[in-house]
Formats: sequence, structure tokens, C-alpha cells
Amino acid sequence: MNTQSAAGPGLLHRSGRWCARHAWRVIAVWVLLLVGLGLANHTWGGSFADSFSLPGTSTQTGADLLKAHTSGSGGTAAPIVITSDGGPVAGHREAIDAAVANLGRLPDVLSVADPLTTPGAVSADGDTARLTVRFSSNPATFDPSYLAEVDTAVQPLRADDVTVEYGAPLGELATPKSADHTSEAIGLAVAVLVLLIGFGSIAATGLPLLTAVIGLAVSLAGLGLLAGHFSFGQASPTLAAMMGLGVGIDYALFLATRYRALLHAGAEPAEAVGHTVATSGRAVLVAAATVAMALGGLCVSGVGFIATLGVAAGLSVVVAAAATVTLTPALLGLLGRRIDRLHVRTPVAEPTGEADVWHRWAVRVSRRPWLFLVSGLLLLGVLSLPVASLQLGHVDAGRSPSAGPTAAPTT
Repeated sequence: MNTQSAAGPGLLHRSGRWCARHAWRVIAVWVLLLVGLGLANHTWGGSFADSFSLPGTSTQTGADLLKAHTSGSGGTAAPIVITSDGGPVAGHREAIDAAVANLGRLPDVLSVADPLTTPGAVSADGDTARLTVRFSSNPATFDPSYLAEVDTAVQPLRADDVTVEYGAPLGELATPKSADHTSEAIGLAVAVLVLLIGFGSIAATGLPLLTAVIGLAVSLAGLGLLAGHFSFGQASPTLAAMMGLGVGIDYALFLATRYRALLHAGAEPAEAVGHTVATSGRAVLVAAATVAMALGGLCVSGVGFIATLGVAAGLSVVVAAAATVTLTPALLGLLGRRIDRLHVRTPVAEPTGEADVWHRWAVRVSRRPWLFLVSGLLLLGVLSLPVASLQLGHVDAGRSPSAGPTAAPTT
């Protein structure tokens, strides 16, 4: 089968063929990237915390003016909720005064509002009150060791049998970081099942997943390093994982499908990889560039935390595309004609010609375009009816677990 044009193979064809013929070099580069960025992230990586600012708005301008010209104003407010089980909190006046004074002496604290003299800071039954502490910046971004200083400052209250809980955003610093990756595991398990049913080949199923996971790990390590120098919201790694894993599997799947079809047509493995990258790989690069530019458009919103979400997701898409056009060809080159050797059923290749059900469907649609266009629009209209009753809201501390070491709901 002739897989080259009359003018000779192009750059993508040559790069894919080179990756297939020098597979171990390419794999070594990705392993070094994975290990190196992982260690660097562990050593110098930053943390993810929500820090909202709206430059250019009247609200942000007012906050900046307060911070610049009024002592104790501006900054980020965080409530500390105190509860007395043995009567009104007013009966613990000395402990409250001591805690307020201690908190006011902490670094990065602008002011502390005494709950007994602040209107509305004490509940109707008098058993619960709120100390409002204003920090110079978002306390969720502080080093976790800062929490020990806060614990020491409020110790007089706890010693006087008063329950002390930290509300957001100080509570975010006190809440243990979640290590639950159940959703990602479920997604991978479903992907394995679907690909095994579709391909039948174990290697053809595992290759897209392996490429996507390696690309995702590299992008998350890089994102952690960036978080050491820029502020990224808590949702950034989650969004990056969602985008990176999704497009990574899809992109590698494009190449694996085309490669297997070329092999079944009689192409030599290295040339089949080169032709795969020159065709499906080109589509992957165009798709990744389009998605990355669309996500990059969030940077012109003028809202910092929205821009960082776009950067995080765009980074994962770019890395996924890079892994697809380099690591995937290398793995395909290693597998060669053995890609279908292990299987759970008879492996199938991409169908072609008039026998393909999708070919027949395209022919049918082309014969009655207006009928299918109108039917499609009606179907979309029905599916979009729930949007009319959609209610939007802001995610706040109420989404946090009700139980925690020192965290409290926002009051």
C-alpha cells in the first residue's frame, strides 16, 4: 500500500515514523518528564485556593480604597464561630477578650471584630457568636503551619469550655485535602469496558488509556509548579484532569483506530504509523489548537480566577495532544503487528466502504437533508426545555463536609 504522496512524506509523516522506529527514546523522554516534573512539583509546587478578584468593577475598586485608606478594612474576611454549651457566650467575656487580642497580634491580620460589640454577631439565644477576622490576603493560601498560630490564639476560649470552629476561607486551610479519585477511577473503568467491547483488542484498548494517563500526570505536575507562582483556584486541577483525560483518550484513539486499519490493509508498521500521524495526527493537532485557543479566550474576561481555569484546562489539552503525536506513535511502533495478539473477542478494524452502517446513514441523511435538519432542531428544542427552569447559584462553604477538625459553615 502506498502511504506517501508523490512529493514524498511530510513533516508529520516523518516525525511519526521516527517515533515508531526510535520508540524507546521517545518513551524515555516522557518518563523523564513525568519523574522530573513530579519531583519538582513535590519540592517547589504550590497549592490551589480560591482567591476571587474582579478588577475594574466598582466592588473591587471600593475594596481597594478601603484597604488603602482605612485601618483594618479591606483584605479577606473569615468568620470564627464560637458556641457556649453552658449559657450565653457573654458569660465568657474574659476569654473572648483574650482571644480577640491574640488574634489581632497574628501576622497578616488586619482587624478582629469583637462579637459582643458587633451588631448581629450574636445569635438570638445568645449561645453562638461570630468573630470576624480580616486577613491581608486569602488565608486559604497561607502555609498550613499558620493554623497552629490561630489555634494558640483561640486557646483561651477552648480552655473556658467554648467550642471554636473556623469558617471559610480560613476553614479551607483547616480542612484536610481530599485524596478521593473515585470519579476518575470510574471514568477509566467505563472507558476500558467500552473500548474492549468496541475493539476486542487488549493492547488497542490499553494504549489510549496509558497515553492519556501519562499526559495527564505530566500536565498536573506542570500545573502544580505554576501554582507555586500564580494563584489557581481549587477547581483548576479537577477541570484539567477532566479535560486532559477526556481529550487524551479520544486523541490517542483516533491514531490507534487509523493504525489498525492501515495494518489490516497491508501497510508496513513504521510507515503505517507515519501515515497515521500525517492524517489522524493532523486532525488531533487542529482539534487541540482549537480547544486551547477557545480556553485561552477566558484570559480576556478580566476575571483572574476564570482566566486560571482556562490556563489549567488548556495546558492539559496541549500536553495531551503532544503525548498523542509522540508517545502514541512510539507505543504503536513497539507493538507493531502484535497490537491485536491479546484479545477478548475477535478484534475488529474500522469499517470502510458501503458496508459501514455510518456510511449508509450518511447517504440516507444526504438524500433528505431538510427532513433530518428539522427533526434534529426539534429534538434539540425538546432536550433544552429544562434550561427554562435552570437556577444558578454561587458555590460557597455550604458545599463543604459538615464534619471536620475545625471547619464551620459560613454564617
